[in-house]
Amino acid sequence: MYYVYILRWTKYYVWCTNNLSRRREEHKRGNNYFTKRIWDSVVLVWWFECKDKKDALALERKIKKSWHIERWLQEKNFVMSA
Repeated sequence: MYYVYILRWTKYYVWCTNNLSRRREEHKRGNNYFTKRIWDSVVLVWWFECKDKKDALALERKIKKSWHIERWLQEKNFVMSA
C-alpha cells in the first residue's frame, strides 16, 4: 500500500510513501530539510491510499501539475480545517 499526502503551512508539500506514519516521524525529526525548519506549523491536510507505487506516483504528479494544489483540493472536496 502506498500513500500520497499533502502537508500545509504557508505552502503545500506533496509526496508519496509506503509508510505514512514513518514518513511523518521523519519530517518531525528533521530528516527532511524542507520541513524540519517549520515542522511546528505543518498540518497534514490530506492523504490517499493507492494500491501500488505506480498509482501513487501518477496521483502525486497529477496533483503537482494542477498548478494550484489548494484549488485541486477544493474541487475534490478534500479541504480540511486547519
